[in-house]
Amino acid sequence: MYLPRHILIRTFIHRRPFSHSAAAILHPPEPDLEPFTYLPGFPKPNPKYDETILAIPRRDSGKNISAKERKVGRVPSIVFEQEDGQHGGNKRLISVRSDQIRKLVNHLGRSFFLSRLFNLQVLHQFDSDSNSNDDDVIENVRVLPRSIHLKAGTDAPLNVTFIRAPSEAWLKVDIPIVFRGDDISPGLKKG
Repeated sequence: MYLPRHILIRTFIHRRPFSHSAAAILHPPEPDLEPFTYLPGFPKPNPKYDETILAIPRRDSGKNISAKERKVGRVPSIVFEQEDGQHGGNKRLISVRSDQIRKLVNHLGRSFFLSRLFNLQVLHQFDSDSNSNDDDVIENVRVLPRSIHLKAGTDAPLNVTFIRAPSEAWLKVDIPIVFRGDDISPGLKKG
């Protein structure tokens, strides 16, 4: 569509640009969201089934360092912050016990492992006993596993990526679907 130049100029002359302060008055800031609370009538997570993943910090990264970690029975992992996580913002390199991750993945299944929140406890070093002192804890944070790489033949965990999941955060989670009664449902039998 062709518009003559004098019509275009006339429409822009009558347009009044707003300053940032005037625009801020027109659009007040949105109120802060309240922390997540559970809906009444719906089930709440049972603290009896909370799992705590024990970890130790590590300084270096790379394939040789990761191979040494796996050789001594640890899985190289990383914990990202939700904000600016894809650009490496606020990340922590950690190592978790290989047998603990393998037990959780075998017990829950890979899809349920990646859709469940865990408590991550970062310690100075792994002790022989499972009870740790409060003095030994560096960080205690709630995390969501984002990805896990398993070795093709043995299903041994190669690395795990976690993301911090505070109670006020909104996270996208892949929820696994389990069909019940598929053996008696004719629709599910047919596919």
